[in-house]
Amino acid sequence: MAVTMFVISLLIIVSLIVENAGTVVSPVVTFNPNLNKIFTGESLQMTCNVNSTEQGNVTYYWFKNDYWIHSEKTFTISSALTSDGGNYQCQTSTTDRSDSTKLEVHNGYVILQTPPNVYEGDDIILRCHHYPGHPAKQAIFFKNNAVIKDWGSEDELHIDNVNMTLSCKYKCTKQVNHHLLYYQHSDETSVSVQELFSLPTISLSPQLVKEGDQVTLTCHTRLSPHRQTTELQFAFYREGQNIREFSSTNKYEILSAKLSDSGDYKCEVQTSNHRIKKASTTLTMQVNRIGERELFNQSETEVTSKPGTSHVITAVAVTSLVLVLFLFVTALIFLYRRNQLPLPGNNHPSSKAEPVEPDDETENIYTDLDANTTRWQNFSQNPHKAEVNDLVKENHVIV
Repeated sequence: MAVTMFVISLLIIVSLIVENAGTVVSPVVTFNPNLNKIFTGESLQMTCNVNSTEQGNVTYYWFKNDYWIHSEKTFTISSALTSDGGNYQCQTSTTDRSDSTKLEVHNGYVILQTPPNVYEGDDIILRCHHYPGHPAKQAIFFKNNAVIKDWGSEDELHIDNVNMTLSCKYKCTKQVNHHLLYYQHSDETSVSVQELFSLPTISLSPQLVKEGDQVTLTCHTRLSPHRQTTELQFAFYREGQNIREFSSTNKYEILSAKLSDSGDYKCEVQTSNHRIKKASTTLTMQVNRIGERELFNQSETEVTSKPGTSHVITAVAVTSLVLVLFLFVTALIFLYRRNQLPLPGNNHPSSKAEPVEPDDETENIYTDLDANTTRWQNFSQNPHKAEVNDLVKENHVIV
């Protein structure tokens, strides 16, 4: 039997996965009465609540500890057994599976009952409940082992407008009559206060704003799936000054942005009963003059988008370097010639040649050379051997 139920549950899960691929909607399981613990023999009804506008027949599926157990919108436990305790989920043919909701079934004398889901801003009742049919008296409530209600005749503790700091352990003791005597019994439970809606964030559209643009500021938050019917209100602020009072819309619009609209913006979200209020972080909006942003983007585009720009810049740089080197070498050659630097091989490269005054002997040599030059020219016109020999001899002596 157990194997058959497992196979059926597996087939249902596979079919639902195929049918609901891509869906994100989840139903919510609620208890009536809204309590997380009951005694054996007591009754409780579960409901699969779907926040959906889809029309037509909807098929429901109930799961206990991941096993399929039922196929209607409600599931009723008429006379609870301890085996009825467990984690319950529901799903439809058009939704994902719900979050798990835990039910405990006890067979003792005292249980401390609380709602299965507690959210900030709730008014809750903690009930020190004893087994039906037995007289009881003197209930005492504890919070983190400290007495908060002593020897009361009532078995309920009321806590209004709970917040996240109230997440702690509670305990109660109670005297219950059985076997003709009163005996003291106790039970404890942990109350976890959940976030009703997330911390809001503010967004801007468009992100780059210029004069004359239509601007929309949006305040985003997310409600718990268990409290989708909670009414929220939104307000907006600029530089700490309220620019729109609380209303049901989460948007604030500027029809034509001006430079004076620049500044720091934030939004606040609160419940309609004003119990829970949360503020977003700051968003800075800068309104630009017309043309500033376009000119900047155009200049940036011209530099970055032209093909081969980097190659052109490289070629210009190389050409400039070659030109500088050429000018430098030309300057060195000019200085070399101007200063009459000594030729390579000179014993004193760094010293300059001093001018020497010509003496009489040097002048005579130059005179003879000029005379001989003239004679050579005459010989080329009227050659005579004797004159040649004499000329050679004379030149030999001169050399």
